[in-house]
Amino acid sequence: MDTELNTPGMEEVEYLAALLLKQLRHEITDAELQYLENWKASHPSHALVSEQVNDSEQLLNDLLAMKQVDMESRWRQISAQINPVKQPVPLYRRWYVYAAAAIVLIIAGAISWPYLTSKKTLPPVVENKEHKANDFDIPPGSNRAMLTLANGSVINLENAANGEVANEGNENVVKLKDGELKYEHKTGTETTEAIINTLSTPRGGQYSVVLPDGSKAWLNAASSIKYPTHFSGKERRVAITGEVYFDVAKLHGTEGKTQPFIVDVLPPTGKGLGAEVEVMGTRFNIMAYNDEQAITTTLVNGKVKVSVPASTPGENPYKLLAAGQQAQIQQPIKGSITGDLIKVVKVEDLDDALAWKNGYTSLNNSGIKEIMRTLSRWYNIEVNFPGKVPDYKFSGSIPRSENLSTVIQTLESNGVHFKLEKNVISVLP
Repeated sequence: MDTELNTPGMEEVEYLAALLLKQLRHEITDAELQYLENWKASHPSHALVSEQVNDSEQLLNDLLAMKQVDMESRWRQISAQINPVKQPVPLYRRWYVYAAAAIVLIIAGAISWPYLTSKKTLPPVVENKEHKANDFDIPPGSNRAMLTLANGSVINLENAANGEVANEGNENVVKLKDGELKYEHKTGTETTEAIINTLSTPRGGQYSVVLPDGSKAWLNAASSIKYPTHFSGKERRVAITGEVYFDVAKLHGTEGKTQPFIVDVLPPTGKGLGAEVEVMGTRFNIMAYNDEQAITTTLVNGKVKVSVPASTPGENPYKLLAAGQQAQIQQPIKGSITGDLIKVVKVEDLDDALAWKNGYTSLNNSGIKEIMRTLSRWYNIEVNFPGKVPDYKFSGSIPRSENLSTVIQTLESNGVHFKLEKNVISVLP
C-alpha cells in the first residue's frame, strides 16, 4: 500500500487528485488527509470538488455519463509510476490535465463542478441575491445544422432521419448518425456540373461532415462551410465562416500530384479581407468569428500556407506554418497589405486551441469578456456589460455538456456576478 502519492515531476494537481482517489478508496494516511483538508479549506471551489468526489450516487451518475470509464485501469496506470516522496511540486497546469492520472477528479470536477483558478486575488465570495441558480438552467448546444442544396432547398438535419437525405449530382448525401453527414459517390453516374452545398450551424449547434474527397470538417456553433459535391480540376476549394476544424485527406490529381486543399476564410465583418489557407494533407483549426479580434489558423500537423488576399493578383502576402504554430490576422485589416499582417506564434498547448472540438470550453488565461463571447455562441444567449468589466483572468476548462447554471455558479464562486433579465445576461462590475 502506498504511503505517499507523489513523484518527482508530478504536478501538485495530480497529487491532489490521487489523494482524493485514495480517500474514496479508504486508503489515505493521516498526513495525506491533513494536506487534503488544508487544500479544501483554501478555496470554496476546492471543497465543492471534494464534496462531489465523495458523493457516491453522483459519482455513479457521472461515471455513466463518461461512458463507463475504467477507473481501476487508470488507477493501475498511475500507481505503476508512483514513488514515495515527501513534498508535492508546484501547481501550474490547467485542471483537466491532472485528471489523466486520477479519473475521479475529472468526473467530479469536470462534469459536476469545473475547477477554475483565478489569476488574481479574489474578493470574498458574496451570495448574489439577484437570481437563483435555476434562472440560468439553459441547456448546452447540441448537434444541429441546416444543409442548403444547390437548388436552394434546405434540410433541417436535426429532424432528419438517419440515412440518405438527398441526391446531389454524383453523390448521395447520407446522415450517418446524429451530428455527422457524409457524401458517398454513386457508381455509374458521372457529371462535371458544378453543384455547391452549404452546411451551417446555428448558435447553440455543432455538426461534422465527410466531404466528397474523404476530408472531414467539424463545425463549431454559428459556423458554415460551402463546398462542391464533387472536387474536380487542379485544386479542392471550400469556403468557411465561424470556426471549423479540418482533417484533410491526401488526394492525387490527374497528373499524379497531390491536389491542394484550399480554404477561403470569409472576412468576419462581411467586408474587407479574409484569409486563404492552402493545405497539403493535415489537421488544423480555423476561427473567424465576427466578434473576435483576429482570424486564427492553428496547425496540429502537416503544413499549411496562410495568406491574405491582395487587390493585385500574385502579390498575396503569406506565412508558412509548422505543426504547433498559429497564424493570427488582426481584424479589421488596416493599412497596406503586407506579410506583417500575419503574426505567427507558437501554441504552448494545442489542447487549449482545440478544446471546443474535444468537448470543452477553454478558459486558459482568458478574461471574462472572452469567456462570455464563447458561452454566448454555445448556449445561444445574449450578454452585456452594463458597467466596468471585472478584471479577472481564469485558467481551466468547462465541459460543453454542462448546463449554463453550473458554469454561472462556478464563475460566481470565483468572484464574478451576473443578472438575468429578459433573456439577457448582464455581467456585473
